[in-house]
Amino acid sequence: MNIRFFLFICLVFSFTSSSAQWVKEDDTTTIWLDAGIYLSDSSFFSNQPDLQWAKFENNWRTKDSLERKRILVGIELPDYYNGNIRLSVRQAYGTDSLGDSKIVSLNSVFAIVVFGTPYLHIKEARHENFIKVTMQGVVSYVQYHREIPSPFSVTAAGVFNDPQETTEFVEKIVDFEKGVLIRKTKKNLEKILQRDPVLFNEYLVGRQNYTNLMGFVKAYNQSHELNLKY
Repeated sequence: MNIRFFLFICLVFSFTSSSAQWVKEDDTTTIWLDAGIYLSDSSFFSNQPDLQWAKFENNWRTKDSLERKRILVGIELPDYYNGNIRLSVRQAYGTDSLGDSKIVSLNSVFAIVVFGTPYLHIKEARHENFIKVTMQGVVSYVQYHREIPSPFSVTAAGVFNDPQETTEFVEKIVDFEKGVLIRKTKKNLEKILQRDPVLFNEYLVGRQNYTNLMGFVKAYNQSHELNLKY
């Protein structure tokens, strides 16, 4: 094997194995997202995990004990469902900025970052509970299905049965500029685009349909660098 090619492969492997950095696949922009457990939206949008994933190099007995109690200590091989993660545990374990160990309820977790990829804790999501953020820049997205009660159901014979569950597709905007999570609607996307008067005026000149709008939002992401606060 060519030595230069071998060194290149090693470099790529070491780079992609970093837990603190995730590089978008669709461009060359580098986005810094620290691996760990985020307990609030403010800590997530400022890229300051409340807990780091614990390290157990010399303390495997502690790790084994926690896992036997069904406490999340990290994710080595995610249980993916449509690109998302399913976690059935009730607690998570990590270390704070002082190095102290802490156990928190999974219900109190806002997001986790695994291998540099962010996942939001969406309790209403069907099948999975940690939904992958589709990172595209300051305007990113999260999509999932949720179950909603249906007031009635009908059989083939037209007979009404007991109320059943139906599903709804939910798509939200992860707005890193404002630090909010909002529904993905044409109105909300237009409000974001208004932050850039030049782009917004260009959008108003042409067709103001959804497809055209998404093209301008992509241009907005390209012209507004994602700088997460520290």
